[in-house]
Amino acid sequence: MIDTRLDTSADVLKEALCHDIIENCADAIVVVDADQTITYANKSAELMFGRSDDGFVGKPLHILIPEQVRTKHRSLAISYRDGNEPARFMENRSVPIQGVRADGSEFPVNISILKSGSGSNVMMVAIIRDVAEQKKLEEELERLANTDPLTGILNRRTFLSRAEEECDRARRYDRPMALAMIDIDHFKAVNDSFGHVTGDQAICHVANVISSGLRKPDVFCRWGGEEFALILTETDDQSALITAQRLRRSIQDTPLVRDTAGEPPIQLRVSIGVGDFNPGQETLEELIDRVDQALYSAKRTGRNKVCAIGKISNKSSVRA
Repeated sequence: MIDTRLDTSADVLKEALCHDIIENCADAIVVVDADQTITYANKSAELMFGRSDDGFVGKPLHILIPEQVRTKHRSLAISYRDGNEPARFMENRSVPIQGVRADGSEFPVNISILKSGSGSNVMMVAIIRDVAEQKKLEEELERLANTDPLTGILNRRTFLSRAEEECDRARRYDRPMALAMIDIDHFKAVNDSFGHVTGDQAICHVANVISSGLRKPDVFCRWGGEEFALILTETDDQSALITAQRLRRSIQDTPLVRDTAGEPPIQLRVSIGVGDFNPGQETLEELIDRVDQALYSAKRTGRNKVCAIGKISNKSSVRA
């Protein structure tokens, strides 16, 4: 006769161990039956969703799901329940997966689903991870990678990528687009007279004034030093000149107010070069070179002005 006492003891130990693991798991674990009714939730689920144990058990699963996707989720859950797929990992969707707390607030989650049994005896286990902090970190890292640390606007690398996209769009759909290069006049004198801290404030000030005067589709960056670059979408040469003049006047009419009490504000000026894109005959690099020439013309002929050089077929045309 076989002694089964050791086997029974081992089973009890295994069951206790599994219970401890599930209860103390950092991820939320929610179990539902074939009808998508919650039969169990661990401590992490209670904390994550802001519900007590009796706020889960016997409740429909959709209480944890945003209202706008409940119908779709139910059909997907039924398909998974009746299919042969033993497990599913829900991540990397075009629309982030959201959970719903008891107070109605939503938060991003990743979910792994396991299935056991079949038919009316099927049991589905959702392992849910709150990824809100992870998403915040990813967004912050992306922001740091794409923006200039001083001004908070786009950096040159990201601007060039976005500008290439706008050039492709202009070519594909035959839409107008213009580029402006903007340089703070006599910036060295600002640094020499007031110091580099004030010089940094001047750069940020100009960036803020320009940003406040742009449309959402426009693409603006710190090109380097005291120079900026601006893509004006859906904008022809005349409209670009009008916009550039408006931005120039805004900077002229908005002095930099310093933090030090009693110090007079600093009047800043900019020179701007403008050119509209000729998609059939030039690249982005050629457009940048042409607009640089216009900027240098503005600098050479007195500063605090806007100059434009015509398209590649008429490079010698300079307008102030």
